[in-house]
Amino acid sequence: MDGIHDMGGMHGFGRIPIEDDYVFDSDWQRRSFALAEALAPITPFGTDEHRQAIERIPPSDYLKLDYFEKWAVATESLLKQAGHISQDELDVGAKLFHADVGDRSPVTGPELVQAMKQGVPLKFPDDSQPQRFSEGDVVLVSSESPYLHTRLPRYVRGKTGLVASAEGVFAFPDAAVGGVGAPRQHCYTVAFSSETLWGREAEPNEVIHLDLWESYLEPA
Repeated sequence: MDGIHDMGGMHGFGRIPIEDDYVFDSDWQRRSFALAEALAPITPFGTDEHRQAIERIPPSDYLKLDYFEKWAVATESLLKQAGHISQDELDVGAKLFHADVGDRSPVTGPELVQAMKQGVPLKFPDDSQPQRFSEGDVVLVSSESPYLHTRLPRYVRGKTGLVASAEGVFAFPDAAVGGVGAPRQHCYTVAFSSETLWGREAEPNEVIHLDLWESYLEPA
């Protein structure tokens, strides 16, 4: 999706502060993160659906909100979309919530923490799909601007790069939220020179690596 949510390569926002020891600054940030993780399997929603909900936040709000405020807003949106909660209930901060988990067993606190530490396997052991590109291939990135959620950054569209490695078959985010394309595709790490992306004013001799799905690429 285009817009303020795709800030990669944009100018005018200053340097990005990097805190080596950053995890959470406040307890409410911990709760926002934990609620999103705990509610995802029983709502249900996936990572890319949550990302798309963040992308639906109006730009004026997006620029003002803390990172984990965006998580909270997105989680609220997905709960309302699923019919689990209403805006009135959010306004008063009260909800008697009994989720129908169907054939999925409720996850206890310790189990949830362990699952969050392990993560979800996103790579598929699938070698049946033909691989279009190999290490060393020169590729051209699509210049299309998808209407729905996409993991194709705006600043790399229409640019030429070099396949650094083939990473295997992964879930395709665009398809996960209702876009077009196969639900799983080969993914590649593609290297771009800084000059290719940002012109002669870019820092020289810098290389940027991006993980890009197969349908974003064409032979150059």
